[in-house]
Amino acid sequence: MHALQETDRARWADAEAWLLRAAPSPQTAAMEWARHCVAVLAAGQKWDVVRVPYAVLHPDFGLDTTPDKLRHQVGELKMSGSMFCDPYRPYLYVMVPPGTDKTWPHDSGPAGVECLGGTRPFIHHVGVPSLDRLAPPGLFWLIPPYSLDSPLADPEHLKQVLRLGPRPDTGTP
Repeated sequence: MHALQETDRARWADAEAWLLRAAPSPQTAAMEWARHCVAVLAAGQKWDVVRVPYAVLHPDFGLDTTPDKLRHQVGELKMSGSMFCDPYRPYLYVMVPPGTDKTWPHDSGPAGVECLGGTRPFIHHVGVPSLDRLAPPGLFWLIPPYSLDSPLADPEHLKQVLRLGPRPDTGTP
């Protein structure tokens, strides 16, 4: 990775601290990132995450979809917020505000789209890549939280993009 400017270093440190606050043990999570480039964090504290199969973003997307194609499609769909990918499943994970799982539509919309959060008794634990993972292999950040002013996506906009909420033209799902 290239040398970070002072402001970039501060944003990186802030993003890492923010993510680690979602860990059952921040020390263990930091060690997991150092050893395995992925740490298990608890959704629902600082963020929830919406898991989206690549094929929902575009019907031709699958295991061979490149990060550049994903970034292009995310831009075309006007999606925002921090996002990371699991290219082996293949899923995109979009970070949204904590508590989104309480209002996320269940059993509607495209198959495989799910909001993972911390609503008891179902606290979800999610593998999150280290901030330096910007490409495969393994989990990687498509849009890392340190690159944004606001790391969380607007869940209502995300629902519309994924066709889970009311459509602006008809008012119906």
